[in-house]
Amino acid sequence: MFPVRLRHVSVLLLWACSVFLSGCFPGAGPPYMVDQYMLEYAPPEVAGPRLDQTVEIGRFSVAQAYNSTAMVYRADGYRVAAPHYHRWRTNPGDMVTDYLLRDFRASGLFRAVFSYRRPEEARFTVEGGIEEFLELREGGGRKAVLGLEVTLLDRSKPEVSERVVFQKRYRAEEAAIDQSSEALARAMSQAMAALSAEIIGDVHRAVRMGAR
Repeated sequence: MFPVRLRHVSVLLLWACSVFLSGCFPGAGPPYMVDQYMLEYAPPEVAGPRLDQTVEIGRFSVAQAYNSTAMVYRADGYRVAAPHYHRWRTNPGDMVTDYLLRDFRASGLFRAVFSYRRPEEARFTVEGGIEEFLELREGGGRKAVLGLEVTLLDRSKPEVSERVVFQKRYRAEEAAIDQSSEALARAMSQAMAALSAEIIGDVHRAVRMGAR
């Protein structure tokens, strides 16, 4: 009798697990949907002569407070939170890196622009980190805040201490038109577009001077 009872218990446990995992308990609702957002903007146009130099875009690091897909917002001074059902599609570090790579290539200002995923022998490397990537709520308004730190390195220099061409902080704020996550994504896209154009212009000028 014991083996039969054991089989019955096993079957009941399997049934209970399947019910739990499928969310079919009485009164349980359907699984919730998570809306995901990406940056979206046209590559900025940056004027200047095309340089016969190669540039690599390194993967940007992210401050731990924003190192996730959460759409972080700050309100009431020290309080930080994020909505459960609205998230970024990918980590901000990957988004910023990918859009900078796209924008550098679209500018046509360099002989070639490489990704850190496919290391090549590029003379110049753009590295950096995300210091701010959030929605700021204050005074009844909402705005996207994007802060980046960028370092340009010249790999042709023999001494490590001589490789830093420049290091600079960039910051942009863009107002959101309403209370939606889509409005935040639009505002963050505008902030990214503005900083991307500024970074490309600074790198182009520095590379032009350094390549002489």
